[in-house]
Amino acid sequence: MWDFKPWDNDSAADWFGGFMDDTSLRKHWLSGINEDPLDNPGAVRAAASVYIMLGRVYVWPIDHLDDDLELAIRQLKLTLDCEEYKEVPELIELIQSEVSELELRRKPKTQNNKEEQDQQESKPWWKFW
Repeated sequence: MWDFKPWDNDSAADWFGGFMDDTSLRKHWLSGINEDPLDNPGAVRAAASVYIMLGRVYVWPIDHLDDDLELAIRQLKLTLDCEEYKEVPELIELIQSEVSELELRRKPKTQNNKEEQDQQESKPWWKFW
């Protein structure tokens, strides 16, 4: 064990690797995240939420972690242009917070965003929104 989160130990990392392989989760995830964000924003947002929960080192297939992060950010941002979603300001605000959660995962720690990342890391791992 190298930390206290549920994926931060050897046996958990092995379990997640087997889980990803056995279930073809990423393959199904790709079909949702690659939907047209304007025609099916619900599927894109659902797929993005899976990445928010599972898109982590030791959980997500490492060879695809960074590229899938960028794909999730790009597609989720595009849902903000959905006319139906624009009618609900609270929904737009939630999606923007989901995008922010994902964007924090790609930024290297610098003085400018260190405080924001420290806040993210101090909250329980299951609190995404």
